[in-house]
Amino acid sequence: MSQKLHLEVVTPERAVLSEEVDDVVLPGIEGQMDILPGHLPLLTILGVGEMIVRQNGKERHFLLDQGYAEILTNRVIVLTEHCDGVNDIDVEQAREGLKRFESELSKLEELSKTEEVEEELFERHRMALERERMKLVFVETEKKN
Repeated sequence: MSQKLHLEVVTPERAVLSEEVDDVVLPGIEGQMDILPGHLPLLTILGVGEMIVRQNGKERHFLLDQGYAEILTNRVIVLTEHCDGVNDIDVEQAREGLKRFESELSKLEELSKTEEVEEELFERHRMALERERMKLVFVETEKKN
């Protein structure tokens, strides 16, 4: 059994990572999952959350924005909408986005009292709001570490 995993992380814009790692923690939709070499094959949906990459005794943290992971015995392929390291996140932009999506969601809730509003529209706004919150939490957590 190999002692390393080959991790690939790809977004629609770019290949983010392609390297050998000791293990990777992924944000599954029902909680975090730690993937070690020799893992059984699995195809899973990812939620918005933190990906932790462990390599040679060091950890790197990334924020993933949903997606999928294909896990093979010694290989993990992550397909995600966005993957940001803590230094990639613009805190002011995240705060502005949080305020904007809170306001838009509030307007949608008011509108839904008098008109029919598609649930999909609510869900898109909720997910956007959650992404902005996660960015801010992620940056704050990383600053403390």
